[in-house]
Amino acid sequence: MDAIRSGLALVVFLSAAMVPAAELDNAISVYKSGDYRTAIPLLEAACRRDQTDEHVAAALLSALVYDGRVDQAADAADADATAFPNSPEVIAARGEFAFYMSDMPEAERLFKAAVKLNESTPRATYGLFRLFRMASMYRTARLLCLKAHELDPDDALITSSWLRYLVPERRKELLGPFVAAHPWFYKRMAQYEQTTGDVQKELKEQKAFELVGERKEAALHLIYLHDDPQRVRGVGLELAIEGGKRLRLLFDTGASGILVTQAAIDRAGLTHVGSWVAGGIGDKGLRNTFFAVAKECTIGTLQYTNCTFEATEGKGRLAGDEDGLIGADFFSDYILHIDFQKHTLLLTPQPERPENPQGYDRTVPAEEAAFTPVFRAGGHLYVSTKVNGKNSGLFLLDTGSSLSNIDSTFARLSTKIHGNDWLRVRGVSGEVKDVFEADKAELEFGRFRQRNLGLTAFNLNNSPDHQEFRMAGILGAPVLSLFRLTIDYRNGVVNFDYILDSHH
Repeated sequence: MDAIRSGLALVVFLSAAMVPAAELDNAISVYKSGDYRTAIPLLEAACRRDQTDEHVAAALLSALVYDGRVDQAADAADADATAFPNSPEVIAARGEFAFYMSDMPEAERLFKAAVKLNESTPRATYGLFRLFRMASMYRTARLLCLKAHELDPDDALITSSWLRYLVPERRKELLGPFVAAHPWFYKRMAQYEQTTGDVQKELKEQKAFELVGERKEAALHLIYLHDDPQRVRGVGLELAIEGGKRLRLLFDTGASGILVTQAAIDRAGLTHVGSWVAGGIGDKGLRNTFFAVAKECTIGTLQYTNCTFEATEGKGRLAGDEDGLIGADFFSDYILHIDFQKHTLLLTPQPERPENPQGYDRTVPAEEAAFTPVFRAGGHLYVSTKVNGKNSGLFLLDTGSSLSNIDSTFARLSTKIHGNDWLRVRGVSGEVKDVFEADKAELEFGRFRQRNLGLTAFNLNNSPDHQEFRMAGILGAPVLSLFRLTIDYRNGVVNFDYILDSHH
């Protein structure tokens, strides 16, 4: 009987030990799949059972970061720094949090510290890949992504980036099954593929915006756009579709491509093609859009064929009374020289270089040695900025914004904010409800320091979609117009030529 009791006790003990192990394996498996929202409660339970497991702590912090849970992630990052000061996995996860909060110097420091402790830390290598890609170091970024996938081929987040670097045939073979198994990474994949196919049919498989004539230096006239007769909203360019009436487009370094109103498309008699969404400043969320293709168009003195436009659905305007906006990245094949005082956009063609599937790293010519490196995400350019000498974050360069803004969450780290019932902010996604004013803000970016800058504070990070990082603020037209700007999209550098300096 004693032997039976001993045997039963052993079975119970082993079962109790095996259940947590099975649950832990499941939590890590769900985390590796990239289903972070499902993984978080599983990892939290595992952490409660064993607070000494550095792998679980790192996974939980990474999951909280990806899901955008700022307060929880901040608490976890602080606690993990104390509990696991020498764990490369935890240090890498803390780097992910710094990256998400757009503190790129701190993110780089932590990722490199993790690699120094263990060069085979997958998420540290992947974190450096994301940093280098945003820093226009595309060749190095590609190598880092390939290495990260080699270190952990089961990490779905790493795999989702790795797939982009495969040859088209191999990517096509693997992408379908991967998307089916990881739908949380590809929320609008079917809609995107359908619309892309529809637009390509309308283009008859030809290249969009084919420049007529030789690509050479061009000077485009910038026009003033107003919110009202007394207030300048920004500068713009004129667009004519198939010889029609000239449209006024806000010239916007904080936007990408060309977005116009439905009225502009309908007046031109163009067919609505596909469906997509666009978002921006405002609390109304994403707006439905469609595309349209014109045989030809002119932008300033430049003429193009196969012109493709995105347009907002319905009668609503964009943010102001302009007909649309044009992102500065539309001219990314050129070096852009923006002179607000002379109302001129000078375009200098980039030197030709052969296609390279491995990508190019940033190469800064001698004449750009004093330029400020910036971070690029899609068509957007961000400059690392310190507020009141304290916290560092990424501020969007946005000539299309009539105000300079700071994210309300980021603002609380370095200054005081208070409500202002008179402030009104409106963007592509409608009006902003909760608007605040920062007491005092001193901004440092590049070689410059702007004191006593009035900043409007509100939530700049309310997108319903996943964000790679949180935008800390916006350098709008009031700040950027103090400079002559030279933008080199290819190499990810910007020159801020302070106008008053050149007058001395």
